[in-house]
Amino acid sequence: MTRRWMILVILLLVALPSVLYARWIKDKVYLETESVGKVEFSHYTHLEMESVGKNCPTCHNSIFHIVTKKNPVFTMADMEAGKACGACHNGTQAFSVAGDCATCHTAAGDIAIQTENVGKVAFSHDVHLGMFGCNECHPDIFKAQNNSNHTSMKAMADGASCGACHDGSTAFSVKDDCTACHAGDIEYANADAGNVNFPHKAHIGMFGCDECHSDLFKPQKGGNKMTMEAMEKGEFCGACHDGSSAFGVAEDCETCHKM
Repeated sequence: MTRRWMILVILLLVALPSVLYARWIKDKVYLETESVGKVEFSHYTHLEMESVGKNCPTCHNSIFHIVTKKNPVFTMADMEAGKACGACHNGTQAFSVAGDCATCHTAAGDIAIQTENVGKVAFSHDVHLGMFGCNECHPDIFKAQNNSNHTSMKAMADGASCGACHDGSTAFSVKDDCTACHAGDIEYANADAGNVNFPHKAHIGMFGCDECHSDLFKPQKGGNKMTMEAMEKGEFCGACHDGSSAFGVAEDCETCHKM
């Protein structure tokens, strides 16, 4: 074998492990958790680290079994004790599992909180993480667990939950601008005349929340039993849609009823 071919073979042998793992190993793996959504794991990121060095047995099968279903369910307490991810993510070899939650929990984006009365409330982790650390809210104010933090507007106005910061001093008050959290259009189901769509944003451009709530409308799903007769007498939508302040409810049906 000539020297040129020898060099080529050596180069192929050196490059082969990288080629193989790049070809056959799936990079992004999403680990499902019961409480806090998906955790994103990147094989490629870890294989590029000096401590791992493209050496799969560093983790498999001593720390994680390569067959997913053979891995037990690990808790954060387990990892903080050095198991699973905590074997390396201990604050010395790599950042600690007890540090920045958002590094692993990519579900820490926007969260849609479903409320019984006023639809979904949008919460942005990203906006808040730009100002605060995870431990300033978790677990004292909020349990980091899906569907475990039920509260009311009254409780928040008294300083609980979001109201711990949204008090009108640290941040805007939960009693101020409803649309900062409660946004979007509302659709009322009407079997006889087609569904009615109410655009909050169009009205908020002209009025404040307290001009309609709660004197004209209860901010509660199913709490406003409206009829055309009642509106034509000046109740509900008819308080403004009287043909003077705004178009009359008895005029153009198609403006509200999309058939």
